[in-house]
Amino acid sequence: MMRIPDLRLSMLAALAASASLLVAADQPAATADVPPVQLPALEVIGAPVANVPEADAFGETATTIQADQLRDMNALDFASALRHAPGVTITRFNQVGAFGGDTGGAVFVRGLGTSRPGGEIKMMIDGVPVLNGIFNHPLLDLLSVDTASQIDVHARATPLDFGNTFAVINVTTPRVGTPGELVRVTAEAGSFGTVAERLDAGVRTGAFDCYFSESLTQSDGPRPDSSGRLENYLLRLGCALSSHWDASYVLNHTDNRATDPGVEGTPPGPPSTRGERYTTDDWLHIATLSDHYAGANGALRLYLNNGSGDWIRRQFSGNADSLNDWRLCGARWRETVQPWEGGEIVLGSDLDYERGSSLSVPPAPSPVTSFGPMTMRIFSAYAGVSEALTLADDVKLTPSAGARYYQHIVFDSQWAPQAGVTLASGKTQAHVGYSRAVNYPGLDVAIFAQAFIPALGTSWQSLQPEKADQFEAGIRQSITDRSAVSVTVFRNNARDRYEIVFPPPPPPRYSSIGSYHTDGIEVTADAAVHGNLGLFGGVSLLRTSPGDVPYAPRTTLTGGMNWQLAPGWFLSTDGVYVSSMHEATESRVAGSANPTIVGAHFLLNARLARRFGEGGAHTPRGEMFLAGENLTDRTFAYQPGYPIPGINFMLGLRFER
Repeated sequence: MMRIPDLRLSMLAALAASASLLVAADQPAATADVPPVQLPALEVIGAPVANVPEADAFGETATTIQADQLRDMNALDFASALRHAPGVTITRFNQVGAFGGDTGGAVFVRGLGTSRPGGEIKMMIDGVPVLNGIFNHPLLDLLSVDTASQIDVHARATPLDFGNTFAVINVTTPRVGTPGELVRVTAEAGSFGTVAERLDAGVRTGAFDCYFSESLTQSDGPRPDSSGRLENYLLRLGCALSSHWDASYVLNHTDNRATDPGVEGTPPGPPSTRGERYTTDDWLHIATLSDHYAGANGALRLYLNNGSGDWIRRQFSGNADSLNDWRLCGARWRETVQPWEGGEIVLGSDLDYERGSSLSVPPAPSPVTSFGPMTMRIFSAYAGVSEALTLADDVKLTPSAGARYYQHIVFDSQWAPQAGVTLASGKTQAHVGYSRAVNYPGLDVAIFAQAFIPALGTSWQSLQPEKADQFEAGIRQSITDRSAVSVTVFRNNARDRYEIVFPPPPPPRYSSIGSYHTDGIEVTADAAVHGNLGLFGGVSLLRTSPGDVPYAPRTTLTGGMNWQLAPGWFLSTDGVYVSSMHEATESRVAGSANPTIVGAHFLLNARLARRFGEGGAHTPRGEMFLAGENLTDRTFAYQPGYPIPGINFMLGLRFER
């Protein structure tokens, strides 16, 4: 990996200089002409880690992680941002970056998302898909944590919100919400040669708003060939066309790479995977026209996503390089109307095209294998209605129902119904919901048949879309305006999972025969204590059938704390305990098993910040912070032979105005 000593030295020099300024700021004034530094008073502290979910009018819930929570966790990449969300499990090779090959960097929700290729989870930015368009599964590095003003984890697919998936992780891009200007600069450096810088700038004036962000994060990693590099650019332009119509444009570009350090102790060279690189590059364009009326609001969104994911292997392990390019494009239309008091109708449609090509380049003299370009298209339309019924002065019952209809260019059409009931009384809310998730095969089934296992022939064209009947019931109790507890039980019955059936009898063929179940319970709670202390805790209990579903731990405990120790001093902590679990990708080969188990682990992190400048109009505003990860110095691995780094630290500065 290319080293950048000049950047590191510059960042460390800036950190040292700013530290001396902070120390000086704490000293008494030397003369009466120099006013003392004004420290901020104790302020109301927000919840750490994530927010307790709340059901909407259609009985749908999501776990939300906001920008300030991402800051307090010092999340350097997307995996770091998600690992403490209840019901979410991650895997990784690197300190920074998510290696895209196999499960070097992946995310799973309630035991879903373990299939590769053809993952059941969709990653989205502003509601449009961002994924590996060739193998039809997420690549975490295609989404930057620095792009997010908010991350929503939808643990089940509700057809009136999202289609062609079992679960969704959606990123909302930032914007300047109030008139004025914003400039924010963040820089940090620390263990393993890790450095990060980020610039945010924006303005809102009259009908126009603009937001720009760029960031670079990279690390040498804790052992040889474990480096990662993430580069991100975001531009958002908005314009109010009238009092009822807005237009916006979002451009997001990511350029990333991550290296496979190989199983610990294995020297480089075949058959070791040590040194293999996975590079991703993506250009995303989103144009949106929105309407806002008293009884109706909605949006028409057009998107274009050009991406590539290259697995560079042959010079390291002797395996073929995998060079993949894709184009995703389409349209999203959604309108919500309130035609009568208490009533809500949702109408919408999605049109998606995916086009891709791939090269498999083995060491010479073996021939190059190519696939594509090939294009697939899927259209879906949906409609739903909810009605809020007042049963008593403080009791409201809201039943809802709807459905989405799918039409695919290759595979059979499908219906996906949804129904729910929400009951609210005072500070108590209960909900029950059912939805059918539908997930269509992508280009992945065609590329394996044409480029890797030609004997599969055209059997992929007879596959059924994968389906899951998803049930959820929960109750949420608000204790105060800033304290709540939620209990949710769920079940996913998945079927028609596509698998490859090998002889006998010949030939090998695709078949929609796979099935599995996941069920469990999640409990989350947050609390505000005396205004300057915020607490969050979560428990996730999960059971799967068969029992070897990977990355589906039986028990996950998450927690965090935000505490203003004194005026200007803030301490944030977050921790997670994950019980032992099966690992490795859920194979697409019929009858395969996952025997390997990784042990339980506990991870504790903290961030101490000293804020300054908030008491005076002419002083710079910002903070100096020290963030520590794996503070208990535990040794564990998401995959055998890939230990997670021990205790490590980052020192940083943030300035803004």
